[in-house]
Amino acid sequence: MMTIELIVLGVAVGALSGFFGIGGGTVSVPLLMILGFGIKEAIAISVMQMVFGSLMAAWMHHKKKTYVISDIKYFGFGGLVGAMLGAVLVKVLDEALLEWSFLAIVAFTLGRFVMSSPEPTRPEIINRPLYVAIGSFIGLFSGMLGVGGAILMTPILVSFMGFDLKKASAIGLFFVIFTSASAFVTLGLLGMLNWQAGLIMAFSSLLGIGIGIYFVHKIQLKHYKQVLVAFYSIIFALTAYKIIVG
Repeated sequence: MMTIELIVLGVAVGALSGFFGIGGGTVSVPLLMILGFGIKEAIAISVMQMVFGSLMAAWMHHKKKTYVISDIKYFGFGGLVGAMLGAVLVKVLDEALLEWSFLAIVAFTLGRFVMSSPEPTRPEIINRPLYVAIGSFIGLFSGMLGVGGAILMTPILVSFMGFDLKKASAIGLFFVIFTSASAFVTLGLLGMLNWQAGLIMAFSSLLGIGIGIYFVHKIQLKHYKQVLVAFYSIIFALTAYKIIVG
């Protein structure tokens, strides 16, 4: 068990999670694969870390009044169902298909960030049934790929739903609570959790969450977009390298 590597990775993932509004799976899954874990084991470890990290981050954002929970919780209700189905698919789908699906999701997110404006270009759309539908769709990919869903939630909210970039990132991290909890329970029932590695990463990630959230409230919106684009470009390159080179 590579304890030191997992602790360092957990702290780093926590900081990135708080800053970028992601569950952490976009970072931890490819890096865990590089450390020698298979994609399915990496997904399970990532899900466990996201449960802890997203709860801490949501509490901190609530204290800072980044968003109001009354409407956005409906994204989470849809995510619960979608993530459960996605976690079941992890058990039956081929590893190569999961890897290429993960790469495609990162590519989509990167493309939307490059083309979208960080400032809202339309009024926020408030539609609870639509929120549930979006949450279900994103939750499916979340449970299947070991990502919290923010990687898809944030660009969708910014590009199509009228949310500004920072608020969308915070909502995406709130959404992770529902999808990661659902996937965590399902993967546990399927006997796919690596408890030791998952708990080491989970507790370590709490140290970085506060740092990430502190800095996201300090950075200017246009600079935040630039950093996001750079971040997802790196994740895309790392994942592509692992899949193609091995």
